Amino acid sequence: MNDEEINFWLDICPTIAQKVEEAIETAKEDPQVTSITKIGADGTPTHKIDEYAENAAIDVLKNSGKSLIVISEEIGTVKVGDNPAESVLIMDPLDGTTNAMKNIPCYGISIAVAPIEMDKTLNDVTLEDIEIAFVKNFPTGDTYLAVKGKYATKNSEPIHVSEVEEARKATLSTYLYRSSHDMNNIYSNVRRMRIMGAIAVEMCFVAEGIYDVFLDTEAVRVLDIAASQLIIREAGGYITDINSNVLSSQIDLMEKTTIVATPNEKLQKDIIRLLD
Repeated sequence: MNDEEINFWLDICPTIAQKVEEAIETAKEDPQVTSITKIGADGTPTHKIDEYAENAAIDVLKNSGKSLIVISEEIGTVKVGDNPAESVLIMDPLDGTTNAMKNIPCYGISIAVAPIEMDKTLNDVTLEDIEIAFVKNFPTGDTYLAVKGKYATKNSEPIHVSEVEEARKATLSTYLYRSSHDMNNIYSNVRRMRIMGAIAVEMCFVAEGIYDVFLDTEAVRVLDIAASQLIIREAGGYITDINSNVLSSQIDLMEKTTIVATPNEKLQKDIIRLLD
């Protein structure tokens, strides 16, 4: 992306977040806010609050003047604009739906943008092509940004992963309830564990050094990690799947991957050793 394109997305992402946050606050006044309205394009139940959030984001994008492909949790993959798509935007308008409905202060929005080169189609775009990442934790107001090859910030200040290199010193987040692996070796060998219920936000905690590890041994959706994986990389982190492969999944609503996000390769190897 050139500077003009980068600046466009850096300007519009906060606008999308503001409109979504306003929509969520409006939704909380709806007595049906927690009701399930349909099965979303990703095959999971859609709550009414998710529809409020996604509709607000789509409205901003439709009025942006850009032609792009949008991949989002509820509506799936849609084309916005009349011209050939210049980019693909991967979005979770409400990361941490249950937290939002229960007023647990950890939920937000995740937006990632990748260009679609002239000789490529959407099927050619992978996580490695993402160039802009934006995550906002609504209750705290903390905003995380990354531009590929340039920087990662929190509230406009540079961030960096921790310097922890050993599992026994690490704070780890993992969604243990869905793991088919025997995790006892992990639980008994890390210093502490935390689970907040908002994957994109929690991965940003790795990027700023609050967490040392984010681990998912099953199948997290690419949509959930598209933005935060770039933020971790640009903050100096090390991120692979549980087989130590670089994350290079296709950008697709149904695509999933395992993930080990750490500050460095030494800690990643220590976590992988504990999984074996």
